[in-house]
Amino acid sequence: MSPKIPGTRHFVAPSGAPTELLPCCSRIDLQPSVRAATVAGGWLLLICAVVLVSVALPLLARIGICLAIATPVLAAVRTSVLLRGDRAVRGLQWSGGWQACVGPDRIRTPVTLRVGSFRVGRAFLLLWLESCDGIHALFIDVGRQDPPAIRRLCRELIASKPKV
Repeated sequence: MSPKIPGTRHFVAPSGAPTELLPCCSRIDLQPSVRAATVAGGWLLLICAVVLVSVALPLLARIGICLAIATPVLAAVRTSVLLRGDRAVRGLQWSGGWQACVGPDRIRTPVTLRVGSFRVGRAFLLLWLESCDGIHALFIDVGRQDPPAIRRLCRELIASKPKV
């Protein structure tokens, strides 16, 4: 038998313990990702530097283009990556249908998983969730989440894969 890896939890129930999943096990509380926000900020700085240096327009027009690019990107990063604001999804629950915990008060809102959600290797998930108040983008940094919870979420995403 291999030696136990320090810091890991047991995934097998002890003898005589119930083995069904409890309702608390069908949810995940999401953690914001500073590293994904840093990558997005670096990408934004690179794009703005290219526009400012290499586009043959007056300086005021180049600054306007940079502002037009940066404004929606910063708003999207704030909401979907750093999980701040009234429309940020801060948690997901999938027992009895998908529900998102939205905003600082974590108001439970029924959502449906939209086509276009995808996984980038083992590092990131991008989920598009549709609710009664619009579409929410959710960028999940897998490395920042609780490992058992993210595994349960990925299993549920595979099981409830939206039909094209």
